[in-house]
Amino acid sequence: MTATQDDSGSSPAPVTGKLPATEAPALDPEGHRVDLYLDLGKILYDAGASVQRINDSVRYCAHALGDDDVHAFVGNEAIEIGRRTGDRTEIRMHAFREPVRVNATILQGVSRMLASLKPGCATPVTVKSRLQELQNLPPAFPAWLTIIAVGLACAAFAWLNNADILSLWVVFLAASIGFATKLYAFPRAGNLYLTVLISALAASASALILLPLSHTATAETALISSLLFLVPGTVLINGGHDIVRDHTGCGIARLVSVMAQLLVITGVLLIPLSLLSPLSPEPGASVIISLGLTGIVISAVAAGIAAFGFSLMMNMPLAALPGCVICGGVARIIREGATLAGLDPIMSIFIAMAAATLLAFVIGRFTHVTEVVIAVAAGLPMIPGLAAIMGLKGLFHLAHPSAAVQSALIQTTLQSSLYAAGGSLALVAGIIFPLIIITRGRPRI
Repeated sequence: MTATQDDSGSSPAPVTGKLPATEAPALDPEGHRVDLYLDLGKILYDAGASVQRINDSVRYCAHALGDDDVHAFVGNEAIEIGRRTGDRTEIRMHAFREPVRVNATILQGVSRMLASLKPGCATPVTVKSRLQELQNLPPAFPAWLTIIAVGLACAAFAWLNNADILSLWVVFLAASIGFATKLYAFPRAGNLYLTVLISALAASASALILLPLSHTATAETALISSLLFLVPGTVLINGGHDIVRDHTGCGIARLVSVMAQLLVITGVLLIPLSLLSPLSPEPGASVIISLGLTGIVISAVAAGIAAFGFSLMMNMPLAALPGCVICGGVARIIREGATLAGLDPIMSIFIAMAAATLLAFVIGRFTHVTEVVIAVAAGLPMIPGLAAIMGLKGLFHLAHPSAAVQSALIQTTLQSSLYAAGGSLALVAGIIFPLIIITRGRPRI
């Protein structure tokens, strides 16, 4: 059996050994095909693909090249590819670090490349050439445009959470500064959590400095909204999807990573929130977006703007951008309409995300963009982030030794925490379960 390990700095050299049976001549003595499948798996993982998609894509590519005995194992820290020919098995392994961004353009390119492969006609040379082209692709949009779009997305999210107009420019600038810091910090920090910490500090500090200049009455909402771009929505969905598809180890590791990032974000927010609390009114004291048909339309437009910004953050192909905006608007219309009709708010989130995911699946079939990325872009504006932070802030106050325990504070803290947890679970379930039903028995490429 061959057992080699490949890190990012060197190419593997195969080490061969004999099995008890008579050794048959290897069809790929240099291991180039295994390296090709490993490169495919690495590209997909770095772009934010789920474990099931990596496995299916590697097997699909191998079948098109005439290899039917190929396996892929994806862990939290490494990917392993094995190919068996006769009585010889070649294995390659690559250790990686967790990606900090999703790259929907790469995912689209891989999907189109695999869809074009015909068994018996494809060659390793053509596949390798196409993978190299994908690795060298520049971003779909310039960095400055993405930074502006992310700032607009966070400002739209603040508007959806009843932030007043005076605070929107603060959210825009703080989120733009924070995201620009994230783009600059990750290649130098080399660590996901350190990058999240630095970006959160940059965004929250910018908001804290600018908020007194805005004379806003919704400072807490503005501060929280400025950090929405750091929420790892795709990793969260992929982690839940991996667990449901029996890739439990990697799924749990991804969910733990999500929780660690959220704890870092929350820890950074608690200090400025405690400084702002004397100046801020109670959450929900004023409603900026009115109820009724006009309010639903305004909410849908804001959700579409937010989905557009988050799509650029995930390097969404141009062809899929209109679909992301439509999914974001449709999800918000369904949620607001269901709530206005008297349906439970958590159930409204689930129904809205399930409908948006079904629409994302249809759009993904035409654009070759994975529906998960489209659904996440549409779902991020509906994250109950304000409720989550207010719940954690209430727990922080209750845990303080000098805090005077009040029944109103306890009630608000429990309500905010439970609503945030229920809303987040409904959002995740609304994306995952429709996909399981739709894609059962079908390869994910």
